[in-house]
Amino acid sequence: MIIRLQNIIVLLISVAGALCAAVDLPTPTPPDRPRIQERNVADFRRVVARRMNAALDYLRGTQNDDGSFGSHQVHLQTGLAILAFLSQGAVPENDTRSPLPAACRWLLLNSGENGFLGDGDCPMESSAVAALALSETLGMLPDHELDRNVAQRADQALQYALSVQDKAQGGEYTGGWKADPKRENNDRRVTAWYLLFLKSMEMRGRQVPEASIKRGLAFLACSQKLPGPAPQYDKADLGGFSYDAAGLPVVSITAAGLACMSLFDFKIANRNLAMEWFNRHPPIWYGPNFYDTYFFATRGYVREKNRGAAPAQQADEFFSRIWQILSEHQNPDGSFEVPPGNAENTHVMGKTYATPMAILILNAERNLMPIDAVD
Repeated sequence: MIIRLQNIIVLLISVAGALCAAVDLPTPTPPDRPRIQERNVADFRRVVARRMNAALDYLRGTQNDDGSFGSHQVHLQTGLAILAFLSQGAVPENDTRSPLPAACRWLLLNSGENGFLGDGDCPMESSAVAALALSETLGMLPDHELDRNVAQRADQALQYALSVQDKAQGGEYTGGWKADPKRENNDRRVTAWYLLFLKSMEMRGRQVPEASIKRGLAFLACSQKLPGPAPQYDKADLGGFSYDAAGLPVVSITAAGLACMSLFDFKIANRNLAMEWFNRHPPIWYGPNFYDTYFFATRGYVREKNRGAAPAQQADEFFSRIWQILSEHQNPDGSFEVPPGNAENTHVMGKTYATPMAILILNAERNLMPIDAVD
């Protein structure tokens, strides 16, 4: 009976992975794993740097002749590639082969002045990622005219983001961003990407309404399972975030919640509960949304560790586990694989999606992207 039940759970998770905006089911508690030995930080960083250079070389070789990356959801993949190079410090100033100028030109030529930068599939997430890439690139392009054009498009993207945010108050189901303008419901993962973009633009001196940030954070926070008189949650669920306000916690939304609460220094008690939830649900090589999840989770952990809020040993074990997982799935050519259980469109994007995401995850501790340098 137990084996049959486990098979049914795996089947349900696989079906969920076939959807574009796949909603990951509550994460099952993995079996106990051997304790990861404390790493030598200097040696660890040297190994990571070598692996990341190989990954960047692979990614550089996949850039299309027109400057874009990938063949499916090209806006998303081009934005992620830009961010990956930034996270490695590979900017035009110190990289004569930098793909960033050509990638930025492609985004400018293939987006509208209304500020939308997305793909046909998963349009709002891809638009947020591409907008974040342009914002993070500002001031790093040697071509001053290109830099001005990128700044103009990033400003247009900011106005677009503010215009499409749900203006309703309440938090449980309102205040965020949709995955698709045609859909009725807001999406917490997409909201997290937009909050990162808003913060990035704010760091560049743009005026971002405080009310917009508060609404987005409230929408995320209202799905966290907190202790209190009612409702009562199972102890294993405390601290986790759910896709819908009343649902069970899932790893991708908990990661997005932790990253954004940490970025905006929102309620340390809530952040601690989210990290405790992750202690009970350590990383595993399985989807859906594996790469999004650990893009956000690593950034939350880094910021909390730097503040002294996350115990160093706890954070190091988290990063060691992530490194162990990803290093086992890096190919000899430097690329990374997509884990099982992800959405069909993620598998279609394949290694040109997985590789920049893996770079971004493993470079989170380096704080080389402007958004990562926020205290």
